[in-house]
Amino acid sequence: MKVLIDTNVLLDYFLTRGAYCENASKILSYCLFSVEGCIAAHSFVDLFYQIYERSKLSLDYCRNTIIKLCQTFEVCSVDKQRILEAARNLEFTDFEDSLQNECASYSDVDYIITRNSADFKNATVPLLTPQEFVRLMEGQ
Repeated sequence: MKVLIDTNVLLDYFLTRGAYCENASKILSYCLFSVEGCIAAHSFVDLFYQIYERSKLSLDYCRNTIIKLCQTFEVCSVDKQRILEAARNLEFTDFEDSLQNECASYSDVDYIITRNSADFKNATVPLLTPQEFVRLMEGQ
């Protein structure tokens, strides 16, 4: 199984956002051991900024976090074609979500894992919430 992890799930883990952190932690663990995890290239910008600004962790820690993620996860490329497709996709009102969808579709992932299901109602790749993904994996 191959999954694209939306930025909000990664932020749940790295910013230890309340009740969301537990499922995010499980998702990352599954990606280490039994699932092929992908992160869209543009997610790294938001992730780095949010970790650095909100957590007040050191610049070195934030850089090493990005390096470790790149070593562990496939990075779904964002190129001119993906950007154009996302910008032309009128089914999405949020450009970043449209770009996540394009990256997921282009990378042949089975699911996008996101807490933001409402903005992905027109996604071309099936969605799972973090809770649904964890239940799916626990049922195997």
